[in-house]
Amino acid sequence: MLLHRRLTLAAALVSAASILSACDQVVQKSASPTSPLIAGPISGVGITAPGLSQPSTGARFAVDQQPVTLVIKNSTTNGVRTVYYAFEVSAEQNFATKLVDQDGVAAGTAGFTSFKLPSALAPERTYYWRSQARDGANSSDYSGVTSFVVYTPVVLQAPDPESPVNSQRVTTRTPDFTWRNAARTGPAGAVSYAIQISTDEGFTSVVASWTAAEGPTRTTSTSPTTLSYDVRYFWRVRAVEQSVTGPWSSAQTFLSPTTPIVVTPPTPPAGGDPSDQINLSSVTIVLGPNLASWPVGSTITDIKQGNGDLCIYHTQLGQWPSTAFFGDPSVQVEGNQWVFAFIGGRWYGGAADWYRPGQACKGVTAAEIGHDAFGQEPLHSWVPAPGELYGLAASTPARAWPNMATVDQRTNVVTRRWQ
Repeated sequence: MLLHRRLTLAAALVSAASILSACDQVVQKSASPTSPLIAGPISGVGITAPGLSQPSTGARFAVDQQPVTLVIKNSTTNGVRTVYYAFEVSAEQNFATKLVDQDGVAAGTAGFTSFKLPSALAPERTYYWRSQARDGANSSDYSGVTSFVVYTPVVLQAPDPESPVNSQRVTTRTPDFTWRNAARTGPAGAVSYAIQISTDEGFTSVVASWTAAEGPTRTTSTSPTTLSYDVRYFWRVRAVEQSVTGPWSSAQTFLSPTTPIVVTPPTPPAGGDPSDQINLSSVTIVLGPNLASWPVGSTITDIKQGNGDLCIYHTQLGQWPSTAFFGDPSVQVEGNQWVFAFIGGRWYGGAADWYRPGQACKGVTAAEIGHDAFGQEPLHSWVPAPGELYGLAASTPARAWPNMATVDQRTNVVTRRWQ
C-alpha cells in the first residue's frame, strides 16, 4: 500500500512538471510579435487603411468584361508582421449581404495589390466594394467605399433600306425614304436615325442630312431639302441611341424627277366668268355637262396638293345639298372634283372624283389624276409633269348628270402647278 502511494505521487509530480514546461513554451512563443499564437491586437501596432485605386466610383463594366479586378494602394504598418488584405463586394451600400468576402490576399509589389473577383457579377446593377488590411493580430480601418456598375452593352445593327433603291426614279424633289429598323441587343433606349443624301457614293458631297424618330418595324422620313431635277443621288441611314451609334447601311441610289417641260397655255379669250382662270368656253369637256353654263355659286379659298392628296376648299363646302349615290341612300354625295389639262395646244376637262358631304380631299397622284378618273382620251393617258399648269374646280353632282343632279352650281376655276 505504501509503495502504491509513492508511485502515484511521483506520477503526479511528473505531470505537473510537464504542464509547467508547456506553459513556459507558450509564454516564450507569445512574447514574439510574429507568433501565430497571439490572439488579440498587439499593443502599439498600427496599420493604415488601404486606398481604393480601381475601379473608381461610377466605373462601368460591360458584362463581357468580367470578372472585375479590384486594385488597392497598399497599407503601411509599424509592426513586424506581414500584412495581407480582405476584399468585400456587395450590392448594398451597407454591406449587409456580401457577394464576395475574400480574406488572405497577399500584398502586391510596387505599392499596389490586385484581386480578381472569382466570378462574373449580374448585369444592370450597381456594386460597392471596400478593403481592409490585416496582420493576423491587428486590423486597419476599412477603406472608403467605391461603387461600379455592370451593364449589358447596347449593340445596334445597320438598318435595311427599302425605298428608293436600285436607281428608282422618284416623283418628287422631296422624296420619302423607308428602311427596316435596325436590329439591336442589350437594353437600348429610344432609337432615332441619321439620314444622308449625297451626289457621290463616298458621301463627300452631302446635300441633305437630318434625323428621324423611329417608327414601328420600319421608318419613313421625308427629305427636308428640295433636290435638283434629273440627278443621281445616293442615300444611307444609321441608328443612333443616346450612348451608341450603329454602322451606316449600304448606300442606295435613286434618280430625282426629270426636268419638267412647262407648257404655258395661251391667254384665255375674252368672255366667260371673270372669276375663272380658264375660260370654260375654250375647254373641251370629255365627261360631264357643259360646266360653262353653270353659275358660280361658291368661291375656292385654298388648294393643297401633295403626299398623294388633292384638296379643294371653297365657301360652300359641306353646304351644297347631297343626294343618294346611284340610288343608295346610305351613301350620300355632295359633288365632284373637276380637272382641266392643257394637251396638244388646247384645254380638256371633265368631272372626276366624287365628294361626300363636306369632303375636300381625294387621294390623287400624277399617275391617277387622269387614268383613274377618265375613260376618255386624252385625259385618260394624261400624267402631269412636275411644274405643269393644270386647272381645278368643284361642283354639285355632275359626273353622271342629269342623274343625281341637285342645284347645278360650281366654283370658279383656278390653275396650279403640279407638285
